[in-house]
Amino acid sequence: MDKKKQMVELHLEIDYLKRKMESNLVGQFVEKDDICLNKTANMAIHFIKREGEVMPSNLAKYLEIKKSSATSLIYSLEAEGLVYRNDDPSDRRKTLLGLTEKGLERSEYMLDKMCSVASECMSDLSDEDIDEALNAQKVLIKFHKHMHSHALLILEKIAREKRSDNN
Repeated sequence: MDKKKQMVELHLEIDYLKRKMESNLVGQFVEKDDICLNKTANMAIHFIKREGEVMPSNLAKYLEIKKSSATSLIYSLEAEGLVYRNDDPSDRRKTLLGLTEKGLERSEYMLDKMCSVASECMSDLSDEDIDEALNAQKVLIKFHKHMHSHALLILEKIAREKRSDNN
């Protein structure tokens, strides 16, 4: 099999396993905790924390939900006191979302819980296995950053070609 095709198939497999594991973990936290946020809300909180401030449209893209669903989610997160809205200083027509202190605490709480579960899951692994997994993760991150930057360039090129074909 072509190595590039194999990379794509392995990427899809990793993504599938990652989403399945995250879904199970977050689902367990939501069911057992007194905090009544769903998986999508928790993913939104983590995304906003990672990005700092985000536009609602970027949050919708990341979560793979419609803009109307993102709007409902944002209202819920605001009602819980987890996010705030600010006008974008570079363009007053745009709104940015950020985490409140309570939202940051929620993010840390979820991260601590995930680390606790991960620690138990990895308790039977040797230090060498964990080091190997860490190094593999670092290589994958480097690879994904490379792919992302090149994919954006390729998509821009395709869009330019489409525009010139239409003219």
